[in-house]
Amino acid sequence: MASSKFHFAILLIVISLIVNVQSIRVMDDSSDCEFKGSCQTKADCYERCGVGKPPFKIALCEPYGLSGRVCCCV
Repeated sequence: MASSKFHFAILLIVISLIVNVQSIRVMDDSSDCEFKGSCQTKADCYERCGVGKPPFKIALCEPYGLSGRVCCCV
């Protein structure tokens, strides 16, 4: 009985380590965004990002720290 509890505890530790490594990979600080000023809605970013014109094809209005929301051009 103690052996199965030990194996279960080891399995939980291994799973938690795998999940932790994956979450660190997701929280990578590198960004594909080019920030182009403040916004309130996604539509505010269309002209700034040049939606439909290369090289930017996507405009997002994203929260950015304490400075409110900014246009993220991808």
